Amino acid sequence: MQNSKKFALVAKQNNQLEKNYKILVEILSKYDVEILAEKSLSDRLGIAGYELKDLAKKCELIISLGGDGTLISTCRKIAEYNVAVLGIHAGTLGFLTDVAMSGIEKFFIDYFNGVYNIHEPYMLDILLEKQNGEILKKIAFNDAVIMRAKPASMAKIQAYLNDKIFNSYYGDGVIVSSPVGSTAYNMSAGGSIIYPLSSVFTLTPICSHSFSQRPIILPFGFSVEFRAYMDEVLVIDGQDTFKMANYKSVRVGLSNHRAKLIRSVNRDYFQILKEKLCWGQE
Repeated sequence: MQNSKKFALVAKQNNQLEKNYKILVEILSKYDVEILAEKSLSDRLGIAGYELKDLAKKCELIISLGGDGTLISTCRKIAEYNVAVLGIHAGTLGFLTDVAMSGIEKFFIDYFNGVYNIHEPYMLDILLEKQNGEILKKIAFNDAVIMRAKPASMAKIQAYLNDKIFNSYYGDGVIVSSPVGSTAYNMSAGGSIIYPLSSVFTLTPICSHSFSQRPIILPFGFSVEFRAYMDEVLVIDGQDTFKMANYKSVRVGLSNHRAKLIRSVNRDYFQILKEKLCWGQE
């Protein structure tokens, strides 16, 4: 298959992996597509494996097989590459993955006929400034959460806009959410649901000790600097954790990097909200 198209596979390792991989190979071979697997799947599938960043450079599509967490992790790791990601859920329907293995053959018929959509939601840039001025750069797909590290403690977080003190958060912490992440932790904390292709982000306090604290929505081009020096931690997408005391500040805002998600033309975001949140039921 020297001249074949190349799709990459990133997957959650569960007891359906081998079965689902065989199904994908069978379907995609009809379109002269070769599947290249991410390195961690190599031994399990008995095939060669590659680093994800190398796959992002050589493949025209990355298949994320699993749940929302698998898709989030994949999009974060390849943020700097302009490669599309298809989320296939191998379990229950999530907010992000909208194609099931049971419907994958029909989806690829549409895909190779050009019948699909591409959605490009904004992600978050996170700049952690060390005490020596060095900057550590990270990407969040859903959210960046600054929160207390110990159950018995209280988070004390200062927020700055344009180098001026903007707010002080006392309580369990504060969530900075991207639009697509607004239906995750942000929603649970009472934050607004934001249409995922909007160019805004939101700050939502978590269990604030002040009744005057409310979520606020900010536009693209704004960034908020946070400072905290106690035992607070920064958690990115529930996957990476950093001690705030090790950094002078953390700056968060919408990124120029956007995820590139392949979507079925039948995907209806508001229908998903209705089903997940039981809207319209008497």
